[in-house]
Amino acid sequence: MGDGVKVDYDELGSLRSELDAIITEFDSAGARRRELQGAVARPYGFGDLHDVAGDFESRWDDRRNRLKDNCQTVSDHVQDVIDGFQQGDSEMATQIEEGGQS
Repeated sequence: MGDGVKVDYDELGSLRSELDAIITEFDSAGARRRELQGAVARPYGFGDLHDVAGDFESRWDDRRNRLKDNCQTVSDHVQDVIDGFQQGDSEMATQIEEGGQS
């Protein structure tokens, strides 16, 4: 029989924290979406670049939201893995303790 399953809870917790930080950054970026378009303004009275920046921001908003949702799904799954293994560890420890008291 092998060495069993080794779960590094610290590493999984760190992964979840990093995913949550990415999600927060995506949320913040969404709130700043008009900054690019505003920074471009309308040089020399031409609005083409301004309009292109607005189109880019709109498309990136959609993609950013999809990425954010995917990161949230992965973060939730990581937490499910942590919870599942911790529960299993706890149940096995209880069984071992109860078996030793017989």
